[in-house]
Amino acid sequence: MIKKNSLSFRIISHVLAITVFLFVVIISFNYYYSRTTIKESATENAIFLANNTVAKIEQILQPMEKIPAMVAALMEVQPIDRDSLFRIVKAIVENNETIYGAAIAFEPGFFPEKGRYFAPYAYRDGDQVETMSLGGQHYEYFFMDWYQIPKMLNRPYWTEPYFDEGGGNQLMATFSVPFYQIINGERTFAGIATVDLDLDWLTDIVSEVKIFESGYAFMLSGNGMAVTHPDRTMIMNKSVYSNAEEWNAPILREIGRDLREGISRFREYQLPGRANSWIYYRNLDSNLWAIAVVFPDKEMFAELHRMGTIIISLFILGLILLTMSTAGIVNRLASPLAHFADSARTIANGHFDQKLPEIKTKDEMKELHDAFSHMQDELARYVVNLKETTAAKEKIESELRIAREIQMAMIPHSFPPFPDLPQIDLYAILRSAKEVGGDLYDFFMIDKRFYFAIGDVSGKGVPASLFMAVTRTLLRSIADKESSAKGIMEGLNKSLASNNESNMFVTFFLGIIDLRTGIMQYANAGHNPPVIIKPDGQVRMFDKAKAIPLGLFEDFDFPELSLQLNEGDKIFAYTDGVNEAENQQEELFGDDRMLHIIQQNRDKHPKELILHLEEAVLSFVNDHTQSDDITMMTILYNGKT
Repeated sequence: MIKKNSLSFRIISHVLAITVFLFVVIISFNYYYSRTTIKESATENAIFLANNTVAKIEQILQPMEKIPAMVAALMEVQPIDRDSLFRIVKAIVENNETIYGAAIAFEPGFFPEKGRYFAPYAYRDGDQVETMSLGGQHYEYFFMDWYQIPKMLNRPYWTEPYFDEGGGNQLMATFSVPFYQIINGERTFAGIATVDLDLDWLTDIVSEVKIFESGYAFMLSGNGMAVTHPDRTMIMNKSVYSNAEEWNAPILREIGRDLREGISRFREYQLPGRANSWIYYRNLDSNLWAIAVVFPDKEMFAELHRMGTIIISLFILGLILLTMSTAGIVNRLASPLAHFADSARTIANGHFDQKLPEIKTKDEMKELHDAFSHMQDELARYVVNLKETTAAKEKIESELRIAREIQMAMIPHSFPPFPDLPQIDLYAILRSAKEVGGDLYDFFMIDKRFYFAIGDVSGKGVPASLFMAVTRTLLRSIADKESSAKGIMEGLNKSLASNNESNMFVTFFLGIIDLRTGIMQYANAGHNPPVIIKPDGQVRMFDKAKAIPLGLFEDFDFPELSLQLNEGDKIFAYTDGVNEAENQQEELFGDDRMLHIIQQNRDKHPKELILHLEEAVLSFVNDHTQSDDITMMTILYNGKT
């Protein structure tokens, strides 16, 4: 079984994902292209069916329209034989099987001897053709649409479908042509010649249009009434406009508007509660009637959906076979990796002579085998070298620990340092950034004079610690011979600069307090200016040093300054590891922050003051790596004895 987090599973997953993606892209493109092709084919088929049906209808309607036109022309050019009119209309119906009825209707009272109404009419009654005279109190034909509208328009006219009760008693449409007579020298309207079309005949023609299993065609009148329709309840019931309102189907209103403007179109045809379809509609050439052909969407794209189902089924089957075959191939090719993993774990436990699986192919597995073999040899050599390096490192670390102990032993660290001298109290710390460092501080007494110093050697590590030890030793040696701060500083500088091939130097501050007078002499060789803390709360820095660090040039004149200390005054000396301490955002602790902490703790004992300041620095750097040694010393002068 393939594990979910295994290499085989990931390879198979990626292969299958790419395969599925490509299939989806291809099948989507094929579906879109096929659907477009089917739609174009359906459009062409719809146009062909509609045009073919229109042609059949026009072959009947156009000859029908000529008959009343000829009758009207005949009425105008020859004397009218009233008795022959019945024979004319009967002959028209008998000789044209598509005509249901024909009439020649005259204006009321046109023939006074015939009374108010005179309209010879012939119509079909089964297999016979019957004649009658239209008109009467219950059928005043000159108020009918087929009479009034062409009279008013003064041109031929096809009526909307209607049921001719009292006339042909049949659902029909009438084509009417007006005719005229010359009366008293003027061309005067005389009547209407008509032919009637039986709508059952139109229904038979339209019903011959077959589209798939449930597709159909229907005809609309100029006012949007259904003239023919497979659903008989739709015929002459409501117009497309009233149905659009009742069914909330705006598409019916759009179809009616298109037909009124003579626009033909193939479009989707979705009615509420009915399956989606496509429809093509166009007007007849001879009148405002229109024919529409409906294609059911489901049947139109049925073959496409069936083929899509077959393709997807075959793809799923192929995907299963691809997964099984890919899993077998990948497992066979990747099986050496499991052996390599076992060998790697064994080698990691120190068994560098572990035998690797044999690879007979010359592919990436062979390269991996050779790489593992090379790794075994290199690991064996590395372990030997590591043991030697570790031993050497432990020796160096041991020596550095000893050096640190020696260095720390060189600086005073017993507090209070002079219990028998009440004039002076102090506290100092030194925190090295490495095992050994270059910071130093020192203090000692010579003849009622208190000497103190603090310095910072350039660089870090062992060289700085050695330079620091030499500086401290020279300080005490020279102080025994020289009593002034200036003399001691110049002697130190000359000794350190002599034969200083490494070009190392040390910033240095030296102070000498005469315990009998409280006068402090001091000299500063490029070191950070100390801070004087007054009992009244005044906290300020000494003036910045105007001399170079020790060890650069043998001959340099170091200025000496003096300061009168009063009872309660404190001197705070420090190295740049305090004010230049850096946090993770590379911000410096700074002089202002240092002076603020000192101001807050100005009344504290020297030890408490230093510990508070150390805590503030550590909180500021927030576990950031210490970049420099930190040295602080506070001296409290308690006044003259």
